[in-house]
Amino acid sequence: MPIPVKQQTEERLTAKALVYKTLREWITDGTLQPGEQIYDQEIAKYFNVSRTPVREAMQLLADQKLLEIEPGKQSRVAKFDYDEIEKSYVLLAELHTLALQFAWDALTAEDIAEMERVNEALKNRRNSADLHKAQTLDKEFHDVIVRKAGNDFLLSFTDILNIQVLRIENLYFEEEDNYENSWRVHEKILQAIRAKDKPAACGAMRENWLRTISLVQKLKGGAPA
Repeated sequence: MPIPVKQQTEERLTAKALVYKTLREWITDGTLQPGEQIYDQEIAKYFNVSRTPVREAMQLLADQKLLEIEPGKQSRVAKFDYDEIEKSYVLLAELHTLALQFAWDALTAEDIAEMERVNEALKNRRNSADLHKAQTLDKEFHDVIVRKAGNDFLLSFTDILNIQVLRIENLYFEEEDNYENSWRVHEKILQAIRAKDKPAACGAMRENWLRTISLVQKLKGGAPA
């Protein structure tokens, strides 16, 4: 199991939290590929911790369907379930639409200006293949609304689902550049917010997430049976 060279500076987290955070990043960005076997003793050695926090972190990842654990046998990075990923986009569409509804009366001119700034940066990316930068900007745009929704459950659920969809986007969507036209849909959301047209804003928000399903279906159609 190839793992990256350990960085010298790490956040001050508990052993379990640090292992969880790092493994989740490796799974999401493709460092650890679907189906790749994970050895808890190797992870424990990497972090210089006991195997207990590693196993606890791995169980959390299994609960989020990022790992597949067979007790007493082996642990592997979960393979893609395209039906579940498709449903994740549907759920994200509804959750982000709800977030916009919850945040509607709380959005300020400063919030809108921040979303405009982020969207302008997304529009003006110099390198259309810079997927990580596009993902970061896209998340910053939507985070403004999710934060203003003021609901911790919604924040948690969207975070978990985002991990699922970012994982497949990191591995497969770069050539398609799924974010190429994100700024256009974001602008539709912003125009509706500026016009105080709540139904139009919600419709554009739902479109923003559902438009990616066609790419998932394309991958699903090419997946081995």
